Amino acid sequence: MVLFFWWFRGDWVMLGVYTALAVVATLSVPFFYRLAGFTLADEVQWLESREAADHAELVARLKDLRTQLGDLDIDEGVQQADTLTAILDDYHSVVETRFLGKQHSPMAYLSAARRVQKHAVQNLNDVVAVGHSLASISRHGEQSHTETRLQNLNHEQSARMRELLDENKGYFEALTDTAVEVANIRSYSDYERMDTLARLVSLAEIASHTGK
Repeated sequence: MVLFFWWFRGDWVMLGVYTALAVVATLSVPFFYRLAGFTLADEVQWLESREAADHAELVARLKDLRTQLGDLDIDEGVQQADTLTAILDDYHSVVETRFLGKQHSPMAYLSAARRVQKHAVQNLNDVVAVGHSLASISRHGEQSHTETRLQNLNHEQSARMRELLDENKGYFEALTDTAVEVANIRSYSDYERMDTLARLVSLAEIASHTGK
């Protein structure tokens, strides 16, 4: 605009018209960008890359956790790692085939499911930590005379592990029930009437508030 002002030798009227046209042209760019569908394409690309990255990260963590759970002889934990891996694979397939590239996606389901999955993985990570704690208590028990204290610690840690594994069972049920219902949904508006989705969202919010 400085060059324009200098070229027309300080014509304020011309400068005002030029400025107005420049502002309108600039503001029209995002409007036409969205109108042409480029914004949706960007969002789809972001969702696709984010989903792929999250999936790869969670599967890798589960693979490592499964190995550690096996080394600690926590059979139920190993089974849950296998179950959760299958749930993650199914979820990833649904996102790729049903939601990517679509104009409307059930973001409440996608975000809630992912949060619950991450909490379930974190629970298995905590189970590994508890398993190491129990192993340490067992080793000290062979060398210590304070059996009552060690028994109390053992009981507390065992109860904690049971709590984590039971919590995961609830997560798996909610994820599976919601996934089945999502597979049968025919219209976007039907998502709002899903009881299983409401339960899944509630679990995700509760888990988030625990600070896990």
